[in-house]
Amino acid sequence: MRDVGFAHNPRTLLPIARYLRERSISPREVFKRAEISPSDMLHESGWLPRELCFKLGVELEAIFGDCFPGAEIGNQARLADFGLWGQAAMGASTLEEACRTAVSGVGLLLQGAEVRFRLTERHALVSFAYAGRSNYDPLQHVLGSLAVLRNVALLADVPEAVGARFAFPSARYGDGLEKIFGSSIEFDSGFNGIVIDRDILNFKLRAKAARAEQTDPLKAPAVLAGIVKAALPYDSVTLDRIAPRLGLSSRTLQRRLHDWGFSFEEMVDDIRRTTALHLVRSETLSGMEMAFSLGYSDPAHFVRAFRRWTNMTPGDYRQRALQTSADGTETPS
Repeated sequence: MRDVGFAHNPRTLLPIARYLRERSISPREVFKRAEISPSDMLHESGWLPRELCFKLGVELEAIFGDCFPGAEIGNQARLADFGLWGQAAMGASTLEEACRTAVSGVGLLLQGAEVRFRLTERHALVSFAYAGRSNYDPLQHVLGSLAVLRNVALLADVPEAVGARFAFPSARYGDGLEKIFGSSIEFDSGFNGIVIDRDILNFKLRAKAARAEQTDPLKAPAVLAGIVKAALPYDSVTLDRIAPRLGLSSRTLQRRLHDWGFSFEEMVDDIRRTTALHLVRSETLSGMEMAFSLGYSDPAHFVRAFRRWTNMTPGDYRQRALQTSADGTETPS
């Protein structure tokens, strides 16, 4: 993983996968073009370099040919998709508490974002901005984040009291954003954010307990990689064998994985790939030992799989890794 100072929790990409799948577009292929793999989505650290996430946003804009797929995705996202962050906001007693909780807890989802809550005489403002610079346009993720923050404000069920402000000119987006953010929007405002009438900040949120108790949809996938790795040398890694170890039916696990946009088989293959790269770079195991640790019956099957992943033999890859390490460059993956 790269600099965690500018990173996204993989759960923030869950609504993107769902959005693509609902439009009969393969999330797997789109994520691949953005250099995001299944193992990245299950990485133990829970963080993805934001450059890859912004690149994914650029891919979305290229696919759909309009200017605001990010806003549509954020608008359709469920707060429960965002784990503890969403549950904490939904579990608040008042709208002001929900907004302050969402702002203070943003570090659970994003590293390198500036989210602020402030009060004026008539409004509460929730502003959003990314710190630092990027090689890719972050606007799709800005719009998506604003739409999610608007969903927090809508917990009070008074949409007419919630507006939006955008730092960019209206010419770039026309009237399209009104369908998502409502009619109370302004452009060239100097900041990107959600504007809430102060009158509704003390509104009590209904169904608080029911919303807070929603099951985290990513709880099972978050531990999948460890279970698969542990099972590879000793067991046939199939959906029917792994699902019970998570306390799930095969159908439920498959459905949850589809929320990421990947099949169980693709996940297992990518876990094998990333494990193999690590073993070849850093271990002194024999070919037989590496093959066995990855669940292959003999070294020949392992070598064929390794060629498929890297277009190199394990030996050639290790030599390249040693050379790039000596040169101070990044090992190809």
